[in-house]
Amino acid sequence: HLYMGLTDGYKMDGEPYFNYCRGGYTTKQLQELDSYAEKNGMELRASFQVLAHLGFMGRHDCYKDLFDTDSILMVGKEEVYQMIDKMFATMSKGIRSRTIHIGMDEAINLGMGKYMQEHGYPDKRALFLEHLNRVVDIAKKYGYFCEMWSDMFYRMVQGSDFDDDGIIPEDVKDSIPEGVRIIHWSYEKQAREVVEKQIRQNRSICKEFTLAGAAWKCFGLAPGNQYSIDVMEQQLELCKKEGVQSYMVTLWSDNGGHCSIFSVLPTLFAVAEMARGVSKDAINKEEFKTIVGASYDEFMLLDHLNNPFFKDLEELNARCYWGILSDIFLGSYDMMLDANTNAAYAALARRYADVDSGEWEILFDDFYLYAKVLSIKMNIGVQVREAYRNNDTELLSQYVNEEIPKMMTYMEEFVAHFEKRWLWENMAFGLEVHHLFYGGLLRRWKYEKERLEKYIKDQEPIEELERDYLPVCAIPPASEDRCRVVNYRYLISNCGI
Repeated sequence: HLYMGLTDGYKMDGEPYFNYCRGGYTTKQLQELDSYAEKNGMELRASFQVLAHLGFMGRHDCYKDLFDTDSILMVGKEEVYQMIDKMFATMSKGIRSRTIHIGMDEAINLGMGKYMQEHGYPDKRALFLEHLNRVVDIAKKYGYFCEMWSDMFYRMVQGSDFDDDGIIPEDVKDSIPEGVRIIHWSYEKQAREVVEKQIRQNRSICKEFTLAGAAWKCFGLAPGNQYSIDVMEQQLELCKKEGVQSYMVTLWSDNGGHCSIFSVLPTLFAVAEMARGVSKDAINKEEFKTIVGASYDEFMLLDHLNNPFFKDLEELNARCYWGILSDIFLGSYDMMLDANTNAAYAALARRYADVDSGEWEILFDDFYLYAKVLSIKMNIGVQVREAYRNNDTELLSQYVNEEIPKMMTYMEEFVAHFEKRWLWENMAFGLEVHHLFYGGLLRRWKYEKERLEKYIKDQEPIEELERDYLPVCAIPPASEDRCRVVNYRYLISNCGI
Protein backbone atom coordinates (compact mmCIF):
# COMPACT_ATOMS: atom_id res chain seq x y z
CA HIS A 1 0.00 0.00 0.00
CA LEU A 2 1.21 3.51 -0.80
CA TYR A 3 -0.14 6.32 1.37
CA MET A 4 -0.39 9.89 0.14
CA GLY A 5 0.27 12.12 3.16
CA LEU A 6 -2.09 14.88 2.06
CA THR A 7 -2.96 16.64 5.36
CA ASP A 8 -4.81 19.47 3.57
CA GLY A 9 -2.96 19.05 0.26
CA TYR A 10 -5.95 18.65 -2.06
CA LYS A 11 -8.59 20.81 -3.73
CA MET A 12 -12.26 20.80 -2.75
CA ASP A 13 -15.13 22.05 -4.88
CA GLY A 14 -16.69 25.20 -3.50
CA GLU A 15 -13.79 25.87 -1.09
CA PRO A 16 -11.39 28.23 -2.93
CA TYR A 17 -9.40 29.07 0.22
CA PHE A 18 -8.87 25.44 1.21
CA ASN A 19 -5.22 24.70 0.34
CA TYR A 20 -4.96 28.10 -1.30
CA CYS A 21 -1.47 28.55 -2.86
CA ARG A 22 -0.21 25.34 -1.25
CA GLY A 23 0.02 23.17 -4.34
CA GLY A 24 -2.79 20.73 -3.59
CA TYR A 25 -3.86 17.90 -5.88
CA THR A 26 -7.02 18.20 -7.95
CA THR A 27 -9.45 15.30 -8.06
CA LYS A 28 -8.31 14.55 -11.60
CA GLN A 29 -4.67 14.39 -10.51
CA LEU A 30 -5.57 12.05 -7.65
CA GLN A 31 -7.39 9.80 -10.10
CA GLU A 32 -4.35 9.72 -12.39
CA LEU A 33 -2.06 8.83 -9.48
CA ASP A 34 -4.50 6.15 -8.33
CA SER A 35 -4.51 4.56 -11.79
CA TYR A 36 -0.72 4.73 -12.03
CA ALA A 37 -0.34 3.03 -8.65
CA GLU A 38 -2.75 0.27 -9.66
CA LYS A 39 -0.83 -0.37 -12.90
CA ASN A 40 2.30 -0.85 -10.76
CA GLY A 41 0.67 -3.29 -8.36
CA MET A 42 0.01 -0.86 -5.51
CA GLU A 43 -3.11 0.30 -3.72
CA LEU A 44 -3.04 4.07 -3.23
CA ARG A 45 -4.54 5.24 0.06
CA ALA A 46 -5.32 8.75 1.20
CA SER A 47 -3.93 10.02 4.49
CA PHE A 48 -5.37 13.32 5.66
CA GLN A 49 -6.27 15.19 8.83
CA VAL A 50 -9.68 15.63 10.45
CA LEU A 51 -8.72 17.08 13.86
CA ALA A 52 -5.27 18.68 14.21
CA HIS A 53 -2.42 19.83 11.92
CA LEU A 54 -4.81 22.07 9.98
CA GLY A 55 -3.28 25.43 10.86
CA PHE A 56 -2.75 26.40 7.22
CA MET A 57 -6.50 26.20 6.74
CA GLY A 58 -7.16 28.22 9.89
CA ARG A 59 -5.15 31.22 8.69
CA HIS A 60 -8.07 32.19 6.42
CA ASP A 61 -10.88 34.08 8.15
CA CYS A 62 -13.58 32.09 6.35
CA TYR A 63 -12.48 29.02 8.35
CA LYS A 64 -11.59 30.56 11.71
CA ASP A 65 -14.95 29.69 13.31
CA LEU A 66 -14.19 26.01 12.70
CA PHE A 67 -11.19 26.07 15.03
CA ASP A 68 -10.70 25.54 18.74
CA THR A 69 -6.99 26.46 18.66
CA ASP A 70 -4.78 27.66 15.81
CA SER A 71 -4.57 24.17 14.32
CA ILE A 72 -7.22 22.00 16.05
CA LEU A 73 -10.85 21.85 14.94
CA MET A 74 -13.71 22.66 17.30
CA VAL A 75 -15.18 19.37 18.46
CA GLY A 76 -18.97 19.31 18.51
CA LYS A 77 -19.50 22.20 16.09
CA GLU A 78 -21.83 21.07 13.29
CA GLU A 79 -20.09 23.18 10.67
CA VAL A 80 -16.91 21.24 11.40
CA TYR A 81 -18.58 17.95 10.50
CA GLN A 82 -20.07 19.45 7.35
CA MET A 83 -16.53 20.37 6.31
CA ILE A 84 -15.23 16.89 7.20
CA ASP A 85 -18.04 15.39 5.12
CA LYS A 86 -16.78 17.45 2.17
CA MET A 87 -13.26 16.13 2.79
CA PHE A 88 -14.40 12.52 2.62
CA ALA A 89 -16.55 13.24 -0.44
CA THR A 90 -13.51 14.71 -2.20
CA MET A 91 -11.28 11.75 -1.35
CA SER A 92 -13.98 9.28 -2.43
CA LYS A 93 -13.95 10.80 -5.94
CA GLY A 94 -10.17 10.88 -6.29
CA ILE A 95 -8.91 7.58 -4.85
CA ARG A 96 -10.70 4.24 -5.13
CA SER A 97 -9.39 2.53 -2.00
CA ARG A 98 -11.91 2.46 0.79
CA THR A 99 -9.24 2.33 3.46
CA ILE A 100 -8.34 5.84 4.56
CA HIS A 101 -5.96 7.29 7.15
CA ILE A 102 -7.66 10.04 9.18
CA GLY A 103 -4.69 11.26 11.21
CA MET A 104 -6.09 12.34 14.63
CA ASP A 105 -2.56 12.65 16.09
CA GLU A 106 -0.81 15.22 18.28
CA ALA A 107 -3.96 17.13 19.24
CA ILE A 108 -2.34 17.91 22.58
CA ASN A 109 -4.25 21.14 23.19
CA LEU A 110 -7.63 19.71 22.29
CA GLY A 111 -10.37 21.73 23.96
CA MET A 112 -7.97 24.30 25.38
CA GLY A 113 -8.84 27.24 23.12
CA LYS A 114 -12.23 28.62 22.19
CA TYR A 115 -13.86 25.41 23.37
CA MET A 116 -12.71 26.08 26.93
CA GLN A 117 -13.83 29.71 26.72
CA GLU A 118 -17.33 28.58 25.73
CA HIS A 119 -17.73 25.39 27.76
CA GLY A 120 -15.21 25.50 30.59
CA TYR A 121 -12.34 23.11 31.24
CA PRO A 122 -12.75 20.13 28.88
CA ASP A 123 -12.88 16.41 29.48
CA LYS A 124 -10.29 15.69 26.79
CA ARG A 125 -10.96 11.97 26.77
CA ALA A 126 -14.65 12.50 26.13
CA LEU A 127 -13.98 15.17 23.51
CA PHE A 128 -11.54 13.02 21.60
CA LEU A 129 -13.79 9.98 21.55
CA GLU A 130 -16.83 12.07 20.63
CA HIS A 131 -14.98 13.47 17.64
CA LEU A 132 -13.62 10.08 16.61
CA ASN A 133 -17.10 8.55 16.60
CA ARG A 134 -18.57 11.43 14.58
CA VAL A 135 -15.77 11.18 12.01
CA VAL A 136 -16.10 7.41 11.67
CA ASP A 137 -19.85 7.76 11.11
CA ILE A 138 -19.14 10.17 8.24
CA ALA A 139 -16.48 7.82 6.85
CA LYS A 140 -18.94 4.89 6.84
CA LYS A 141 -21.35 6.99 4.78
CA TYR A 142 -18.74 6.83 1.99
CA GLY A 143 -17.87 3.19 2.59
CA TYR A 144 -14.55 3.83 4.32
CA PHE A 145 -12.61 1.74 6.81
CA CYS A 146 -10.49 4.14 8.90
CA GLU A 147 -6.90 3.97 10.05
CA MET A 148 -5.55 6.49 12.55
CA TRP A 149 -2.50 7.29 14.65
CA SER A 150 -2.64 5.87 18.17
CA ASP A 151 -0.66 8.45 20.16
CA MET A 152 -3.69 10.35 21.45
CA PHE A 153 -4.99 7.25 23.22
CA TYR A 154 -2.02 7.09 25.55
CA ARG A 155 -1.08 10.78 25.53
CA MET A 156 -4.45 12.18 26.35
CA VAL A 157 -7.07 9.49 26.77
CA GLN A 158 -4.89 7.55 29.20
CA GLY A 159 -3.07 10.61 30.53
CA SER A 160 0.50 9.32 30.16
CA ASP A 161 2.71 7.54 27.67
CA PHE A 162 2.43 4.08 29.21
CA ASP A 163 1.09 2.63 32.43
CA ASP A 164 2.99 -0.14 34.21
CA ASP A 165 1.42 -2.89 32.12
CA GLY A 166 1.14 -0.96 28.87
CA ILE A 167 -2.63 -1.46 28.76
CA ILE A 168 -5.33 1.06 27.77
CA PRO A 169 -8.31 1.12 30.21
CA GLU A 170 -11.26 -1.04 29.17
CA ASP A 171 -13.76 1.82 29.15
CA VAL A 172 -11.65 3.65 26.59
CA LYS A 173 -11.34 0.59 24.37
CA ASP A 174 -15.11 0.07 24.56
CA SER A 175 -15.62 3.65 23.31
CA ILE A 176 -13.58 3.14 20.14
CA PRO A 177 -15.95 2.60 17.22
CA GLU A 178 -15.84 -0.41 14.93
CA GLY A 179 -14.17 0.10 11.61
CA VAL A 180 -10.95 1.61 12.99
CA ARG A 181 -7.40 0.27 12.87
CA ILE A 182 -4.61 2.06 14.71
CA ILE A 183 -1.07 2.83 13.56
CA HIS A 184 1.58 3.56 16.17
CA TRP A 185 4.36 5.89 15.05
CA SER A 186 7.76 5.37 16.63
CA TYR A 187 10.70 7.02 14.90
CA GLU A 188 13.53 7.13 17.45
CA LYS A 189 16.12 4.70 18.77
CA GLN A 190 14.71 3.22 21.97
CA ALA A 191 15.51 0.42 24.36
CA ARG A 192 14.20 -2.95 23.26
CA GLU A 193 11.86 -3.21 26.25
CA VAL A 194 10.30 0.17 25.38
CA VAL A 195 9.41 -0.98 21.86
CA GLU A 196 8.02 -4.22 23.28
CA LYS A 197 5.83 -2.20 25.65
CA GLN A 198 4.64 -0.04 22.77
CA ILE A 199 3.58 -3.16 20.91
CA ARG A 200 1.66 -4.46 23.95
CA GLN A 201 0.09 -1.04 24.48
CA ASN A 202 -1.21 -0.80 20.94
CA ARG A 203 -2.27 -4.43 20.68
CA SER A 204 -4.46 -3.89 23.73
CA ILE A 205 -6.35 -1.27 21.70
CA CYS A 206 -6.39 -3.06 18.36
CA LYS A 207 -5.16 -6.60 17.80
CA GLU A 208 -4.30 -5.98 14.13
CA PHE A 209 -2.38 -2.73 14.43
CA THR A 210 0.45 -1.29 12.34
CA LEU A 211 3.84 -0.09 13.59
CA ALA A 212 5.28 2.89 11.70
CA GLY A 213 8.94 3.88 11.48
CA ALA A 214 10.50 6.78 9.62
CA ALA A 215 12.94 7.40 6.80
CA TRP A 216 14.37 10.57 8.31
CA LYS A 217 14.52 13.56 5.93
CA CYS A 218 13.59 16.64 7.92
CA PHE A 219 16.93 17.94 9.27
CA GLY A 220 17.96 20.25 6.46
CA LEU A 221 19.16 19.03 3.07
CA ALA A 222 20.66 15.80 4.44
CA PRO A 223 18.78 12.52 4.98
CA GLY A 224 19.35 10.17 7.90
CA ASN A 225 19.47 6.81 6.13
CA GLN A 226 21.79 4.98 8.52
CA TYR A 227 19.90 6.07 11.61
CA SER A 228 16.57 5.13 10.00
CA ILE A 229 17.83 1.69 9.02
CA ASP A 230 19.23 1.03 12.50
CA VAL A 231 15.91 1.96 14.13
CA MET A 232 13.81 -0.09 11.73
CA GLU A 233 16.04 -3.14 12.03
CA GLN A 234 15.07 -3.46 15.69
CA GLN A 235 11.43 -2.65 15.02
CA LEU A 236 11.07 -5.25 12.27
CA GLU A 237 12.75 -7.87 14.44
CA LEU A 238 10.28 -7.22 17.25
CA CYS A 239 7.33 -7.13 14.85
CA LYS A 240 8.25 -10.64 13.70
CA LYS A 241 8.78 -11.82 17.28
CA GLU A 242 5.46 -10.40 18.47
CA GLY A 243 3.47 -11.37 15.39
CA VAL A 244 2.80 -7.83 14.15
CA GLN A 245 1.89 -8.29 10.49
CA SER A 246 1.87 -4.70 9.24
CA TYR A 247 4.68 -2.15 9.11
CA MET A 248 4.69 1.35 7.61
CA VAL A 249 7.58 3.59 6.57
CA THR A 250 6.85 7.32 6.78
CA LEU A 251 8.67 10.11 4.95
CA TRP A 252 8.01 13.52 6.52
CA SER A 253 8.97 16.88 5.01
CA ASP A 254 8.98 19.04 8.13
CA ASN A 255 11.03 22.23 8.44
CA GLY A 256 10.63 23.37 4.86
CA GLY A 257 11.11 20.17 2.90
CA HIS A 258 14.74 20.94 2.01
CA CYS A 259 15.61 17.25 1.68
CA SER A 260 14.73 15.34 -1.48
CA ILE A 261 12.34 12.43 -1.12
CA PHE A 262 14.70 10.40 -3.31
CA SER A 263 17.59 10.84 -0.88
CA VAL A 264 16.10 8.12 1.37
CA LEU A 265 15.96 5.44 -1.33
CA PRO A 266 18.58 3.39 0.59
CA THR A 267 16.26 3.28 3.60
CA LEU A 268 13.29 2.13 1.53
CA PHE A 269 15.37 -0.57 -0.13
CA ALA A 270 16.95 -1.72 3.14
CA VAL A 271 13.65 -1.98 4.99
CA ALA A 272 12.19 -4.04 2.14
CA GLU A 273 15.20 -6.37 2.34
CA MET A 274 14.98 -6.65 6.13
CA ALA A 275 11.25 -7.37 5.94
CA ARG A 276 12.19 -10.37 3.78
CA GLY A 277 14.58 -11.58 6.46
CA VAL A 278 17.85 -10.18 5.10
CA SER A 279 20.12 -8.56 7.69
CA LYS A 280 21.05 -4.92 7.16
CA ASP A 281 24.68 -5.95 6.63
CA ALA A 282 23.79 -8.38 3.84
CA ILE A 283 21.39 -6.38 1.70
CA ASN A 284 21.80 -6.84 -2.04
CA LYS A 285 23.50 -3.62 -3.12
CA GLU A 286 23.77 -4.80 -6.70
CA GLU A 287 19.99 -5.15 -6.85
CA PHE A 288 19.69 -1.58 -5.54
CA LYS A 289 21.93 -0.38 -8.36
CA THR A 290 19.87 -2.34 -10.89
CA ILE A 291 16.62 -0.81 -9.65
CA VAL A 292 17.79 2.73 -8.90
CA GLY A 293 20.61 3.15 -11.41
CA ALA A 294 23.21 4.32 -8.89
CA SER A 295 25.37 2.82 -6.16
CA TYR A 296 23.85 2.15 -2.73
CA ASP A 297 27.04 3.26 -0.96
CA GLU A 298 27.20 6.49 -2.96
CA PHE A 299 23.57 7.26 -2.06
CA MET A 300 24.52 6.69 1.58
CA LEU A 301 27.09 9.48 1.16
CA LEU A 302 24.18 11.92 1.23
CA ASP A 303 23.86 11.29 4.99
CA HIS A 304 27.28 12.83 5.51
CA LEU A 305 26.14 16.37 4.88
CA ASN A 306 25.27 16.11 8.59
CA ASN A 307 28.31 13.96 9.42
CA PRO A 308 31.29 15.29 7.44
CA PHE A 309 33.88 13.53 9.62
CA PHE A 310 32.32 10.12 8.83
CA LYS A 311 31.92 9.22 12.51
CA ASP A 312 29.96 6.20 13.68
CA LEU A 313 27.18 8.28 15.24
CA GLU A 314 24.40 6.89 17.43
CA GLU A 315 22.19 9.98 17.13
CA LEU A 316 20.84 12.25 14.44
CA ASN A 317 21.99 15.84 14.14
CA ALA A 318 21.05 18.81 11.95
CA ARG A 319 24.55 20.21 11.46
CA CYS A 320 24.04 21.32 7.85
CA TYR A 321 20.93 23.28 8.91
CA TRP A 322 21.95 25.04 12.12
CA GLY A 323 25.49 25.46 10.80
CA ILE A 324 24.47 27.51 7.80
CA LEU A 325 22.05 29.62 9.87
CA SER A 326 24.48 30.41 12.68
CA ASP A 327 25.20 34.08 12.12
CA ILE A 328 28.74 35.26 11.34
CA PHE A 329 28.47 38.14 13.83
CA LEU A 330 26.06 36.69 16.38
CA GLY A 331 27.30 33.13 16.39
CA SER A 332 26.53 30.59 19.14
CA TYR A 333 25.78 27.31 17.37
CA ASP A 334 28.93 27.51 15.27
CA MET A 335 30.93 27.56 18.50
CA MET A 336 30.26 23.82 18.80
CA LEU A 337 31.97 23.02 15.52
CA ASP A 338 35.34 21.35 15.18
CA ALA A 339 37.94 23.83 13.90
CA ASN A 340 38.51 21.58 10.87
CA THR A 341 34.86 21.48 9.78
CA ASN A 342 35.44 23.65 6.71
CA ALA A 343 38.12 21.27 5.48
CA ALA A 344 35.87 18.27 6.12
CA TYR A 345 33.14 19.79 3.95
CA ALA A 346 35.64 20.65 1.21
CA ALA A 347 36.67 16.99 1.13
CA LEU A 348 33.02 15.91 1.14
CA ALA A 349 32.27 18.22 -1.79
CA ARG A 350 35.05 16.51 -3.76
CA ARG A 351 33.54 13.11 -2.98
CA TYR A 352 30.13 14.24 -4.23
CA ALA A 353 31.75 15.60 -7.39
CA ASP A 354 33.40 12.22 -8.04
CA VAL A 355 30.15 10.22 -7.79
CA ASP A 356 29.04 8.59 -11.06
CA SER A 357 25.42 9.56 -10.38
CA GLY A 358 23.93 9.05 -13.85
CA GLU A 359 20.28 10.13 -13.91
CA TRP A 360 20.65 11.28 -10.27
CA GLU A 361 23.11 14.01 -11.15
CA ILE A 362 20.52 16.68 -10.31
CA LEU A 363 20.32 15.31 -6.76
CA PHE A 364 24.04 14.83 -6.13
CA ASP A 365 24.86 18.25 -7.57
CA ASP A 366 22.60 19.78 -4.90
CA PHE A 367 24.77 18.18 -2.22
CA TYR A 368 28.02 19.05 -3.98
CA LEU A 369 27.11 22.73 -4.26
CA TYR A 370 25.79 22.92 -0.70
CA ALA A 371 28.93 21.27 0.69
CA LYS A 372 30.98 23.91 -1.12
CA VAL A 373 29.05 26.65 0.71
CA LEU A 374 29.60 24.86 4.03
CA SER A 375 33.32 24.47 3.28
CA ILE A 376 33.62 28.20 4.02
CA LYS A 377 30.57 28.98 6.12
CA MET A 378 30.91 26.52 8.98
CA ASN A 379 34.02 27.98 10.62
CA ILE A 380 34.04 31.51 9.25
CA GLY A 381 31.95 33.01 12.06
CA VAL A 382 34.36 31.89 14.78
CA GLN A 383 37.31 32.96 12.62
CA VAL A 384 35.91 36.45 11.94
CA ARG A 385 35.01 37.05 15.57
CA GLU A 386 38.46 36.01 16.74
CA ALA A 387 40.19 38.21 14.15
CA TYR A 388 38.03 41.16 15.18
CA ARG A 389 38.80 40.57 18.85
CA ASN A 390 42.51 40.60 17.98
CA ASN A 391 42.12 43.61 15.65
CA ASP A 392 43.76 41.51 12.93
CA THR A 393 42.75 43.68 9.99
CA GLU A 394 44.98 41.75 7.61
CA LEU A 395 43.11 38.52 8.31
CA LEU A 396 39.75 40.32 8.24
CA SER A 397 40.67 41.73 4.83
CA GLN A 398 41.23 38.19 3.59
CA TYR A 399 37.73 37.21 4.74
CA VAL A 400 36.19 40.34 3.22
CA ASN A 401 38.00 40.19 -0.11
CA GLU A 402 38.23 36.43 -0.64
CA GLU A 403 36.28 34.08 1.63
CA ILE A 404 32.94 35.86 2.04
CA PRO A 405 32.61 36.76 -1.69
CA LYS A 406 33.50 33.17 -2.61
CA MET A 407 30.94 31.84 -0.12
CA MET A 408 28.26 34.14 -1.57
CA THR A 409 29.08 32.99 -5.10
CA TYR A 410 28.82 29.36 -4.00
CA MET A 411 25.46 30.12 -2.40
CA GLU A 412 24.14 31.77 -5.57
CA GLU A 413 25.20 28.68 -7.54
CA PHE A 414 23.53 26.39 -5.03
CA VAL A 415 20.25 28.32 -4.99
CA ALA A 416 20.09 28.39 -8.81
CA HIS A 417 20.52 24.61 -8.85
CA PHE A 418 18.18 24.03 -5.90
CA GLU A 419 15.44 25.80 -7.87
CA LYS A 420 15.88 23.31 -10.72
CA ARG A 421 15.91 20.32 -8.38
CA TRP A 422 12.85 21.59 -6.50
CA LEU A 423 10.84 22.02 -9.70
CA TRP A 424 12.04 18.64 -10.99
CA GLU A 425 10.61 17.01 -7.87
CA ASN A 426 7.84 19.26 -6.51
CA MET A 427 5.13 21.67 -7.47
CA ALA A 428 6.33 25.28 -7.53
CA PHE A 429 4.48 26.18 -4.32
CA GLY A 430 6.87 26.15 -1.36
CA LEU A 431 9.89 27.27 -3.36
CA GLU A 432 9.22 30.81 -2.14
CA VAL A 433 10.10 29.64 1.39
CA HIS A 434 13.57 28.63 0.23
CA HIS A 435 14.07 31.83 -1.75
CA LEU A 436 13.47 33.80 1.44
CA PHE A 437 15.54 31.36 3.53
CA TYR A 438 18.65 31.42 1.35
CA GLY A 439 18.09 34.94 0.01
CA GLY A 440 17.96 36.24 3.56
CA LEU A 441 21.30 34.62 4.29
CA LEU A 442 22.87 36.20 1.22
CA ARG A 443 21.64 39.66 2.21
CA ARG A 444 22.88 39.20 5.77
CA TRP A 445 26.33 38.12 4.53
CA LYS A 446 26.48 41.17 2.26
CA TYR A 447 25.69 43.42 5.24
CA GLU A 448 28.35 41.74 7.40
CA LYS A 449 30.92 42.07 4.63
CA GLU A 450 30.16 45.80 4.32
CA ARG A 451 30.40 46.34 8.08
CA LEU A 452 33.77 44.59 8.17
CA GLU A 453 35.00 46.77 5.30
CA LYS A 454 34.12 49.93 7.26
CA TYR A 455 35.87 48.57 10.32
CA ILE A 456 39.03 47.78 8.34
CA LYS A 457 39.01 51.20 6.69
CA ASP A 458 37.87 53.49 9.54
CA GLN A 459 38.09 51.32 12.68
CA GLU A 460 34.36 51.90 13.11
CA PRO A 461 33.29 49.49 15.87
CA ILE A 462 30.84 46.71 15.02
CA GLU A 463 28.26 46.64 17.78
CA GLU A 464 27.40 42.94 17.36
CA LEU A 465 31.07 42.02 17.86
CA GLU A 466 31.67 44.22 20.91
CA ARG A 467 30.47 41.67 23.45
CA ASP A 468 31.19 38.37 25.12
CA TYR A 469 30.13 35.14 23.40
CA LEU A 470 28.24 32.45 25.27
CA PRO A 471 27.86 28.82 24.21
CA VAL A 472 24.45 27.39 23.36
CA CYS A 473 22.39 27.06 26.54
CA ALA A 474 21.14 23.47 26.40
CA ILE A 475 20.52 20.70 28.92
CA PRO A 476 22.24 18.33 28.44
CA PRO A 477 25.02 20.42 26.86
CA ALA A 478 24.71 20.63 23.08
CA SER A 479 27.27 19.01 20.81
CA GLU A 480 27.70 19.12 17.06
CA ASP A 481 27.07 15.38 16.78
CA ARG A 482 23.64 15.39 18.43
CA CYS A 483 22.26 18.92 18.07
CA ARG A 484 18.95 18.68 16.22
CA VAL A 485 17.78 22.30 16.47
CA VAL A 486 15.86 23.16 13.30
CA ASN A 487 13.72 26.03 14.56
CA TYR A 488 14.47 28.80 12.08
CA ARG A 489 13.41 31.53 14.52
CA TYR A 490 15.72 30.27 17.26
CA LEU A 491 18.66 29.89 14.92
CA ILE A 492 18.72 33.20 13.11
CA SER A 493 18.25 35.51 16.10
CA ASN A 494 17.56 35.86 19.79
CA CYS A 495 15.18 38.67 18.88
CA GLY A 496 11.58 38.02 17.89
CA ILE A 497 10.27 37.76 14.36
